[in-house]
Amino acid sequence: MSVEVLDGATIVNFVEDEEAFTMSIRERFAHLDIDQDGLLSYTEMLKELQSLRVFETHFGIDVKREPEELARMVLEEDSLLKKAVERESTSARTVAAA
Repeated sequence: MSVEVLDGATIVNFVEDEEAFTMSIRERFAHLDIDQDGLLSYTEMLKELQSLRVFETHFGIDVKREPEELARMVLEEDSLLKKAVERESTSARTVAAA
């Protein structure tokens, strides 16, 4: 397991890289569109919504976490945020090598 730093600039830079962002969105859409009809149904989106914690609330209120609990964000291998971090890491290595 690797630890990556994710900040606003990482996300903004990834979104502004139109080619990389568009490719990532198209890949994610294709992954979610199980029946390949070009539309996302509620059933197809359910797992994604659950992974984003959209349904992990009790009447709209997140479960209270203890202050000493370590908060971590696990980036799935094919997630948008993981791709943003990978893009930034690759760019940093390219600049450092130059």
